[in-house]
Amino acid sequence: MLKWGSILLFLPSVILVTLYTIEVQDVAHCTKISGSWDFIKGVCDLEKEHEYMTYMSRHGSWVNYSMLISIVGLAMLTWGMILRGMASPKDAE
Repeated sequence: MLKWGSILLFLPSVILVTLYTIEVQDVAHCTKISGSWDFIKGVCDLEKEHEYMTYMSRHGSWVNYSMLISIVGLAMLTWGMILRGMASPKDAE
């Protein structure tokens, strides 16, 4: 339970940060060539300006479900630590 809990806790966050970083790199490349990133279509537009939209507003369900999975992983990790109990302390020499 500890292994699956830690996987469910961290994996969704790593995936979200990775996808966000890839998109930010695309946006930075587009603005570097004097374009405007169309967040809805996900393409660089050199002709007209587009309004900025947050990642959360465009991928709300994906972000919310990922965070829900992380909370389930946190609960599993906590429950696994409670069931395992504390390790016996080492004798002081």
